[in-house]
Amino acid sequence: MTTVNDEATIGLGPVHALLRELADRGMRLHSLLVHRRGRTVLELWQWPHAPSLRHKLHSATKSFTGTAVGFAEAEGLLGLDDPVAGFFPRLPAGADLRGMRVRDLLTMRTGHGRGLSGATTRLRTTGWVEEFLAEPVVEPPGHTFMYDSSASHVLSAIVQEVSGLPVDEYLRPRLFDPLGIEDVEWERDPDGVCGGGNGLSLRPRDLLSFGVLYLRDGWWAGERVLPEGWARRASAPHVRHAAMGTWNGREFGRPGADAVADSGYGYQFWTTEDRIHNASGIFGQECMVFPDQDGVVVVTGAMGDGTYHDLPEMLRTTFRSALRGEGADDAAAEAVYRLVLRAREPEPVPATEVPTGVEGTYHFAPNEHGLRSLTVERKDGAVLLGIADDRGEHAIEHGLGHWVRQRTGVSVWRLHHSYQDTRAVIVAAARWSTDELALTWHFLESPFIDQLRLSFDEDGVTVAHEVNVNGGPTVLPPVRGVRS
Repeated sequence: MTTVNDEATIGLGPVHALLRELADRGMRLHSLLVHRRGRTVLELWQWPHAPSLRHKLHSATKSFTGTAVGFAEAEGLLGLDDPVAGFFPRLPAGADLRGMRVRDLLTMRTGHGRGLSGATTRLRTTGWVEEFLAEPVVEPPGHTFMYDSSASHVLSAIVQEVSGLPVDEYLRPRLFDPLGIEDVEWERDPDGVCGGGNGLSLRPRDLLSFGVLYLRDGWWAGERVLPEGWARRASAPHVRHAAMGTWNGREFGRPGADAVADSGYGYQFWTTEDRIHNASGIFGQECMVFPDQDGVVVVTGAMGDGTYHDLPEMLRTTFRSALRGEGADDAAAEAVYRLVLRAREPEPVPATEVPTGVEGTYHFAPNEHGLRSLTVERKDGAVLLGIADDRGEHAIEHGLGHWVRQRTGVSVWRLHHSYQDTRAVIVAAARWSTDELALTWHFLESPFIDQLRLSFDEDGVTVAHEVNVNGGPTVLPPVRGVRS
């Protein structure tokens, strides 16, 4: 965090007010990075998240997919007015794209009556493009904004079709290597197409570099990286008023009559009339560029339904002022400094003893957890949980009075917005209290914190499972297992 009074210093009064409001509303930050006039002037990292770790970007992925389209256009591989149907010679029976163009995908004006979500698309066992192509077009494309992650996925498929490379490989020499971005993971669909609307994970500092690249009109370290003019075109408000629409846990519907659009939409960026533009993902993933204030702000976090939609306007309001140096006083700077230090402190875990009577293996009838059996074993200062679920067998060690870091492939997609990592890094701890074992899993590269409660009796165990944030239900129905 900056402590010197120079031209890069920001006003920390508005930042302190923002941090207090986020805390009061339970909007959990994982990181906050602020760039001003060539320097990173503020870094906040919330335990257990760290600068070396990737973070899921969710829908902020879309802005990277849009960037790939910009490269492909500059290389003559496609044109923004090219018809979408021309890239897919085998359209599903009955498909009618009605003159839909590449730019209609970029601006989310496809003519569809609903917006498809990655939360349901990720559950498909066949390619995701077909879902979009089979969706009825109910009005002429190019007019009405409808937020749709599958439109972004089709952009990814188009870039792969014209370049012969998945988007992550296509962007490697054009974007990632020039910016020094090395640690990238990008989910692919069953056909090998990178998720265009979501699924990209990288370090928050690399997301900040992406924002700085757009702030500098595509220039990086004295070299042009983005095609000339692309940054300005992508961040322009091609859609003046863009509202997300109503979300029912599966898809987006038409916005209500009273829906308020606090920003517009460019080419896979949200944008405002005063040129602020941002890559934005569910649960509080933001990369926001402030051209007039010469700054970039990156946030990763875990913010639930009813709060994360407010984050972009909170950031715009705060940093329009802070990046101009307003509210620069010593008391605010000291308060923010204390919050930065406090954020790194591990969550305390009381040291408790687990009784011998809970050890053993418990079997479950088919259930909504996908849980088949559970084995509880005591270790020195820890509890080892053996889990057999619909993804296989997993062992998770939980510290008693401390946290244990490890990787797991345990089945969590039901509560994780349909995301399921093969080997996710977590920290885990356990606490015993009156016939109940409480388990906590922090997923370090995503927004999710899972809480499990194992309630024991003479014959078996009842397992309850909930999560801090999700695009759907945050609680699974309790399931009962019988001791073998």
